[in-house]
Amino acid sequence: MEVVFHINIKDITDIYISHQHADHCGGLEEIAFGRYDFINLPTRWDSYKENPKKFKNYTPRLIADEVLLKELWDKTLSGGMRTLQTIDAGIETFFEPYPVRNNSNISWCGWKIELVQMVHFVGCRTIQPTFGLFMSKYNSPNIFFTTDSQYMTPQQLKDFYNKADIIFQDCELIGVDTSKKVMNFCSGVHANFGELAGWETANNHKLHKDIKGKMWLTHYQDFKEQNKDMYGNKCDWEKLAQKEGFNGFLKVGQVFDFNYI
Repeated sequence: MEVVFHINIKDITDIYISHQHADHCGGLEEIAFGRYDFINLPTRWDSYKENPKKFKNYTPRLIADEVLLKELWDKTLSGGMRTLQTIDAGIETFFEPYPVRNNSNISWCGWKIELVQMVHFVGCRTIQPTFGLFMSKYNSPNIFFTTDSQYMTPQQLKDFYNKADIIFQDCELIGVDTSKKVMNFCSGVHANFGELAGWETANNHKLHKDIKGKMWLTHYQDFKEQNKDMYGNKCDWEKLAQKEGFNGFLKVGQVFDFNYI
């Protein structure tokens, strides 16, 4: 039986943003447009600040670390709801900023969750922060999740990868010519299959086979499901991933029982 959740945008009370990318910030305009009752709500930020309790039910909290929150507010949310592309939506913003300390750990259902800060690099220049999650529980498997991480991060996160019993690793597939086993380019945002596999055309860093053996790869390119690479070459990505030493790619509906790893 299909389970469908109907969530009204006006029911959203909290928004967490891990790092400052346009695709993570851009959707806030939709929340703002869909959430606010322009007849009963103030149209000026000054009016909101004068009586925030009056409008609390209409004000989602924006949660991020303190430095990131200032960047988000100054560059994307202040004034006329400017985005990273500096598009002016023409309305003011009524988010309630709520900072959390950078890399603070939290607990959830008995799991300790460590927020692991990483950074993106392009040409040895830092361009953006990004984050991973390391979940640990006494007498239970250690689980590491990573998203929006370039290949620099396996070096930065060596200790976490070594501690993990299972790793869910983001992995883009663009720029990979599987017929020649060559990585021609990558987006510079996500870890690339060629980099993670350790192809000579990708980098000089090699993941240890034990780390690869803990990894399940996630992707977001449609041609993977078509058993092709982006150049049209036929490719069984699942077999290729396993040949390179990974567990494979995550599948929709796949279930993990962490009590028996």
